[in-house]
Amino acid sequence: MTRSLAAIIPAAGRGSRLKPFPCPKELFPVGYQDVMIDGVLEKRPKVVSQYLLEHLVSAGAEQVFIVLGEGKSDIMQYYGNGTRFGAHVSYLFQEELHGMPYAIDLARPWLDDHTVLFGMPDTIIEPADCFSQLLAFHDRHEADLTLALFPTDNPSKFGMVDMDANHDVIWTYDKPETSDLPCTWGACCWSPAFTALIGEYLGKLTPGTREVVLGDVFNHAIERKMRVKATSFEGAKYIDIGTTAELNLALQQFNL
Repeated sequence: MTRSLAAIIPAAGRGSRLKPFPCPKELFPVGYQDVMIDGVLEKRPKVVSQYLLEHLVSAGAEQVFIVLGEGKSDIMQYYGNGTRFGAHVSYLFQEELHGMPYAIDLARPWLDDHTVLFGMPDTIIEPADCFSQLLAFHDRHEADLTLALFPTDNPSKFGMVDMDANHDVIWTYDKPETSDLPCTWGACCWSPAFTALIGEYLGKLTPGTREVVLGDVFNHAIERKMRVKATSFEGAKYIDIGTTAELNLALQQFNL
């Protein structure tokens, strides 16, 4: 299938659950990468957001938009124009942190008819081809929006997803205190109709009255009878480094 494929990485948040820290949490080193130094292959630290960027590029993303906020210029310095990582990276600045949908909507003028891949820069997802699998599922089902689901036993941290046997999303629930649902969404992919819906949805709100979460727009898409699908990655890894305990877990798994 011929398409224009873009990716959005939201990195404007303050990372308050990990403060104080010396750098943006997206640049925390977790694990190592092979780097050629003066003709010799050596190990060098790998920052957590690089896992996501590499997965997006591997899936075919031609343009990657990284949304930055105050105090996040180190991310731009690290990734530059993206050439070193095989990507074409551009940066957008979110001045007011009113919620994830507002960060995404900053890229709308450049998306046109693009299919969009979206992931979180403070998470590590395995398998490495998760976005390629997600995109293939999205195309096969001709969806407007497709969520990648991962098992979790900690629903109060995540966006839990209820879907039926046909992979249709019934509803999403943001950080419920308890839930019988087994999976959270951890990444997603959408078509131009959903990009337009985000702008339409936000256009009816007054910025700053409340924080808008992405699940709000997912549920609006369901109400609008869009084709909202989900696919489960059973047995996959979804590691969020948003707290010190989770960061320590990631370091133990990837630094050995």
